[in-house]
Amino acid sequence: MKTVWAAYALAVIVIVAGIWAVYTYAPDQPHWLYLIPFVALLPPLNMHLKRRLVTLRFHDDHLTLETGFLSTTRRTVDMAKIQDVTVQQTLGQRLLGVGNLRLENAGESGSISIANLDRPRQIADAIINTSKKSRHPF
Repeated sequence: MKTVWAAYALAVIVIVAGIWAVYTYAPDQPHWLYLIPFVALLPPLNMHLKRRLVTLRFHDDHLTLETGFLSTTRRTVDMAKIQDVTVQQTLGQRLLGVGNLRLENAGESGSISIANLDRPRQIADAIINTSKKSRHPF
């Protein structure tokens, strides 16, 4: 959610600057012009909605990723079949403490990717540790 809050902060700055510009440079224009800067809220709202519609859950020996609102997709992966866990972070993501997580499994279904996840390294370590315990219970 850190990237969503950063997007909201940027949108508020754009809105304030836009309202100031309309007030300063076009004072005799119609009042509906003050609403145009609020278009900057659409990308953060979209990001917020997408982020709220993704759920990642750890169970005893499997991982479940659920996405969607009206139509949902639920993907369950056996922890013993996870072969590779990759964390990718851009400079901006590193500054915010977020990153992209990609899981490769032994099944035919390919990889699972989750974007802008908080604390991706800790989550990756937890997945790797649980995967090792699932493969070698003793």
